[in-house]
Amino acid sequence: MKNAEDYLERTESAVRHLFNAVDSYLETLRVGIKPVFVSGLPYGPDQDAQYSAWCIENAGALEEAKIARQVFRAETFALDTICGAILQIAEKGLEIYSENTQVPDAWTPHIPLYLAKFCVGREVRSTPLGLIVYAARNQHTHFNDPKLRNASASVFRNLAEAHGYSSSARDPAFDLENSRLTSYASNVTALIGWRSVEKYQDDMRSMLGLQIGS
Repeated sequence: MKNAEDYLERTESAVRHLFNAVDSYLETLRVGIKPVFVSGLPYGPDQDAQYSAWCIENAGALEEAKIARQVFRAETFALDTICGAILQIAEKGLEIYSENTQVPDAWTPHIPLYLAKFCVGREVRSTPLGLIVYAARNQHTHFNDPKLRNASASVFRNLAEAHGYSSSARDPAFDLENSRLTSYASNVTALIGWRSVEKYQDDMRSMLGLQIGS
């Protein structure tokens, strides 16, 4: 491929199919969060009675939502696999075509100079987007390895700790010690807002120094 523009153009149809697949899995989740009980009553017996009546009235929809949640849980690794493919395409584009040569000062203790090409893009939880793509792709690809290398582990540690809430607890969605998770690909792509091909393309073009929207 000649350049970054050519790479994005020749992978675009694949990326579109992948994002359509992501949305099809998430549609199941959307069904799983409906209906929602809303009450203007304060907590207590009256609200309990109102909720009981609401449950009876919406029994069919609640059962449908329950089944949808079960289906979604059964397909979480499939969703991670799709998101991992998106991260793989993005990571390879950055590996080949990023021209960045500098590591931000805050990351020099953790990121060797040869990974400077990934130190690009907007910051999410004080982490350059390119580094997030690099680390998340590595974690997904090597999910069966007992331990990530320092650079990728440092990125996940920052995502788990720099959540901005008034708590020292790690965000379980990015905590590598969370035994409930096998791959973090879906969680990461949700965090960075990659739920549409348009957002992906804008970020990739920005990281690769290309005009956005062209």
